[in-house]
Amino acid sequence: MPTEDMQRAAASFASALEAARSRLREVNSEMAMAQASWRGEASVRFGQAMRDWEQEYDVILSRLAELLETTGGPMPRPRLP
Repeated sequence: MPTEDMQRAAASFASALEAARSRLREVNSEMAMAQASWRGEASVRFGQAMRDWEQEYDVILSRLAELLETTGGPMPRPRLP
């Protein structure tokens, strides 16, 4: 059974995970609007840079989810594409 400190930590990790997911949705929305106006090589490079960034961001989300699980928090729902 998780201690009070672990429960508080789990709540903090859950909050951080939800905030990070929310920020990702915002960034993806802004990115889609920006990329829609770009053409050619600039669009391709921007899209690749954003995919690379999102892969790194997914690592952060995964680590937060691991910390949440370790502290006894509920398993987070999977990230939707």
